[in-house]
Parts: sequence; C-alpha cells; structure tokens
Amino acid sequence: MGKLEPGQLVRSKAGRDKGKHYLVLKVEGPNRVLLVDGRRRPLNRPKGKNIGHLQPYNRRAEIKAELAAGKLTDSVIVRYLRELAPRDSPDQEKEG
Repeated sequence: MGKLEPGQLVRSKAGRDKGKHYLVLKVEGPNRVLLVDGRRRPLNRPKGKNIGHLQPYNRRAEIKAELAAGKLTDSVIVRYLRELAPRDSPDQEKEG
C-alpha cells in the first residue's frame, strides 16, 4: 500500500464505520493514521485507524498550510469531503 499523507481521502474497509469516507489528519506511524470527517469525527476527536483497514484514493485536499495556520475547521473538512468523495457513497446518502 502506498504511503498516506495528511489531506488524503480514504474509505474505511473494516469496523463499524465500514464504507465511510475520511480525510487523513495525521500519520502517527508506519501503520496508523488519525482520521477526521468534520461531523462524527471532528478535529478535536480524530479517529485512530490501522492503514490496513483503509482504501486510499488518489485525491487530496491541501490541509497542511491551513492546519499550521490554525484555519482548518470542521466545516472546511466537510466541504473537502463533499468535493473529493465519490458521489455514489452510501454514507453521503444517509447524511443527506
């Protein structure tokens, strides 16, 4: 599996959140990342997940500068997910 980077779009392949899309907030180690979605997993409570349980996409949001400047908010995360996530995702239909 390729290396994940902050801002990259991923989909959960395992667990209660299977099928849900997230943005990578931080890479914690070789096999672990912190994920956010701006709603159930806001910036102040990111989800830790093993990268083996994730499907990465070749889509990224440039969040590094916003994060460093303190301008990254949950509403910005939600907007990025709407722009980047595939339209036929079941989790977006539920949240409507």
